[in-house]
Amino acid sequence: MLRNRAAGAGETAVDCRPTDSPSVWRQGGSVRTVVLIGAGSDEVRALLSDAHDGVRAVVFSPDRDAARDLEADRAWAGWITAGRTALLVGPDYAGASRVARDFTDLHEAPVIVSSTLQADRPDEVDRARQAIARVAFQSTANSGARRASAARYLLQTLANAPRLARESHTGALVNLAAGVPAVIAAAGPSLDRNIHDLAPILDRALVIACDTAARPLVSVGVEPDFIVGTDSSRANAAHLSSLPATRSVLVAEGSLHPSAFVHFDHRTFIFRVADHEPWPWLRSLGLEAPTLETWGSVATSAFSLALTLGCDPIVFVGADFAFTDGRPYCRGTSFEALWAVWMAGGARPAEIWSQLIDRWPAVWQSGVTGESTRTASHLISFRDWIAERAAAHPSCRVINATGAGILAGSSIEQGSATAALAACAPLDRDLLRREIARTHRAHRGDLERVLTGVDRVLDGQEAVTVDRWVEFGAPGVSPASIAVVLRSHEHDAWSAARMGTAAGSRRS
Repeated sequence: MLRNRAAGAGETAVDCRPTDSPSVWRQGGSVRTVVLIGAGSDEVRALLSDAHDGVRAVVFSPDRDAARDLEADRAWAGWITAGRTALLVGPDYAGASRVARDFTDLHEAPVIVSSTLQADRPDEVDRARQAIARVAFQSTANSGARRASAARYLLQTLANAPRLARESHTGALVNLAAGVPAVIAAAGPSLDRNIHDLAPILDRALVIACDTAARPLVSVGVEPDFIVGTDSSRANAAHLSSLPATRSVLVAEGSLHPSAFVHFDHRTFIFRVADHEPWPWLRSLGLEAPTLETWGSVATSAFSLALTLGCDPIVFVGADFAFTDGRPYCRGTSFEALWAVWMAGGARPAEIWSQLIDRWPAVWQSGVTGESTRTASHLISFRDWIAERAAAHPSCRVINATGAGILAGSSIEQGSATAALAACAPLDRDLLRREIARTHRAHRGDLERVLTGVDRVLDGQEAVTVDRWVEFGAPGVSPASIAVVLRSHEHDAWSAARMGTAAGSRRS
């Protein structure tokens, strides 16, 4: 028998079998997804039977043998293909981010627990419930972020269309640095210490900086080879627009605020985080931008970039995913200007950092040093995603050289950057930069084709496309706002040149 409880609904529980009517787990409306802890193939088969058409199941199995038996069920492959089920196996329940992406209603899904498992192994049930809570949080946060940023994502990607045509895309970077070591620098509090450990090994590894970490690195003379930007907010663009001149290459999500690109003409590789609007239209104009796997944090995008490049080993620094020393970030980011304004008003740094951290409910976890450290649910989800991706690439060595925080996992070593890379051969950085520049030139888009496509939209020839965009970005997108962002200076200049050419032809 299985015990049924709605996730987060308190301690009230009712006993039921999955063969009961779906009304057993209706809670104020139709429930589409059910979470099962410790279920076997009979329970899952009954739940996904024709009698319960449309119901989906996510199974958390503390027992690997039971999970293998479930996967051996002849119907399992069909359920997976139909998107009706997913399986996470303890004790680490790897794959949580994928499930959170595909099952967006986990926060309201009833949880049905094997009564036998509850009686015999309650600790494992508790661990499964904790995993469910993490996945449900990721599901809610991910879908909420998509809804909140849809209008901005759409409009800024459209505004960037001419630039996207002039630049290249991350598909051109696949295995470009195969076997080359990489250091990923995030802007966690520990980067203040880690940054000084990089000097002895800078000639042995690519430096991939999260956008938030770029200024702190450049300020001490570390010029990143790549800077990764994912967040489309204007505030986040300041991490890039405020940089001094560098030779760094930008790897950017196509929706970044236009000001983020100011220093990176013909040194940008574009990616996308999903295949939603307006990318179907952009692809029809010949623009390509592969998906770079991302989970809410630019650090996850940077890790995906390192894997795309074929780097090995990959060393993290400044990747706390925790509020080490009571701080949200390292020093030297573009946030310093705002902090300085607050300090001029009498606030002390510790007070500022405390207010920023207290925006998130306090969560405590055992850190890499064994001490309990304060973190937050979203930071834990970022850490879990990186740990899962590291486990999915066992041939690549992943080292956390942060020395604090919570970045750990079965496939993540703990160590120092110097020790990890001391035996690596020096890198011919000039040769690599020439190869990156050559690759960029070979994979640029067709600006003429893109501007012609923009013209069609502005002339009213793409009404169906515009309707899709308005629906995607509602309520923050209208045909008028679309026209505003598409009427760029670049498009105006192109239109004027085209009219001038036509007028000259008529006179002749």
